[in-house]
Amino acid sequence: MAESSSSWTREAWAAALPVYNDIIEHPFIKELAAGTLDPARFDRYLAQDEVYIGNYGRQMFELAELIDDPSAHEMFVAFAREGLEGEKAMHDLLIERFGIDTQVLPSPITADYNAHSQAAIGTGSKEIGLAALLPCMWVYNEVGQHILKIASVEGNPYREWIQEYGNEAFTEGVNAVLQLADTYAAAASPEVRARMTAEFVAATRFEYWFWDYGYCGEDRR
Repeated sequence: MAESSSSWTREAWAAALPVYNDIIEHPFIKELAAGTLDPARFDRYLAQDEVYIGNYGRQMFELAELIDDPSAHEMFVAFAREGLEGEKAMHDLLIERFGIDTQVLPSPITADYNAHSQAAIGTGSKEIGLAALLPCMWVYNEVGQHILKIASVEGNPYREWIQEYGNEAFTEGVNAVLQLADTYAAAASPEVRARMTAEFVAATRFEYWFWDYGYCGEDRR
């Protein structure tokens, strides 16, 4: 887990840890790390991720409008822009490599995940909105770093995906957002703090189901 200076992110991670452990034990992650993942499964996952990221990017900037501190707003916007640009470049490369058709409808999981984070932002609470958006960046960063430790990167057809989410610049950006979340949580009421944790855990479950759908093509919730 990434380091943080306060307790909310630690509490939230502990609450979601069983789900995270299921993620890194999922055959999608294990086979991606080994480079043996069936391209058809990766294609299905990446096509859905194109749909998801399009909405997530818009939601990141909607959340930024709720951040009233100028320096925090600027940091978050810069992280969102740079992260989305990096993901877009990686997606484009892999879409071309595998010939992926991205003109697909959202799966029920993709649609529900985007709706979950949109509803959190719709509360008008930057704390709740951030908690719901956090797993997409934090869990991916943790998974990326985990895969880097176990992966066969040389010759791995998915190496750009692995390197994008496990790299140092992305990790630094995630850590800055974690510090922001801790700052908000420290000043929040117990009710808001509990809601933040609930939103974070629910979104982490969506992360699991997203990879599971890529692997099996079914909604197995």
